[in-house]
Amino acid sequence: MMNAAQPFPELSWSWTRNQTFLNCRRWYFHAYYSSWGGWRREASNLSRHAYRLKRLVTLDQLFGISVHNQIHRMIDHSQKMTVEAFTASVRKALNRAFWDSKNKQEEWYEHPCDINMLHEMYYDGELPKQKIEEYRERMTVIANHLLSSQTFMEIFDGKGKRIKLITSERFRMFELGGIKVWVVMDLVYQDQESGKFVVVDFKTGKPSSSDRVQLLLYALFLKEAFNLPSLDQMELRNEYLAQGKYTSFTPRQTELEYVQSLIQTSFEEMKSCLRIPEQNVPLDMEKFEQTKNRAICRRCAFQELCDRG
Repeated sequence: MMNAAQPFPELSWSWTRNQTFLNCRRWYFHAYYSSWGGWRREASNLSRHAYRLKRLVTLDQLFGISVHNQIHRMIDHSQKMTVEAFTASVRKALNRAFWDSKNKQEEWYEHPCDINMLHEMYYDGELPKQKIEEYRERMTVIANHLLSSQTFMEIFDGKGKRIKLITSERFRMFELGGIKVWVVMDLVYQDQESGKFVVVDFKTGKPSSSDRVQLLLYALFLKEAFNLPSLDQMELRNEYLAQGKYTSFTPRQTELEYVQSLIQTSFEEMKSCLRIPEQNVPLDMEKFEQTKNRAICRRCAFQELCDRG
């Protein structure tokens, strides 16, 4: 049983939290409850173990993080990189994580927040050569598509002088019916001539049906933050860097109402898993059901805490 006196943070909602909740309740329990406070000396063995596993990162996650880091580096410094410089920086980050995963396991065990440990290296002991080659190829493809993307053309080549950058991947929070909602937007900028806000999400993987919903969540925040009287003042855009394509649309009020309903329903389901709702204290671990989808299990950082073979 979790310690009821342990100070959990206030229950809030985010896209990532929602996706984890939908994927596997047990994964959700470890990600947001058993791992909480695991960095403290007085933490239980379970909390320390879960916190350590929470710091694992898959190669795909690290690749996306590294690509996004270079995107924001260019935007923050108002200077495009060459394809060669971009791929070199991403490759350096991946190589460092591989080296750390292979040679710094003891240091990671003691200080997991300071060292990258690859999920694949931790559980499988190696990275398949085919996967390494695949990411080498993806780096160059994504670099070329990014530098010629609609968003980069507007920022660096075309409308640059009349564009005002609003945000570049920062945590933002807004309240929706008493629910604290967190968003992390890749990029928001405003065309100062038209007054239109452009919200951009850079994707390094395959298009998903949830991509549009994620952008609508950002639209909710933007409408609230800037008190926009009309949704026509927004363009929501997904840049699919692996495919070299983008999609964009103007949100409709009915779509925003759908997302509001989704958040409220999801939040209530999360609350139903709490023993002391006002303190965000969860039910016992056994009440959080494990997924039956083994493909999800293989992606989960906490798989060694489950009693499955």
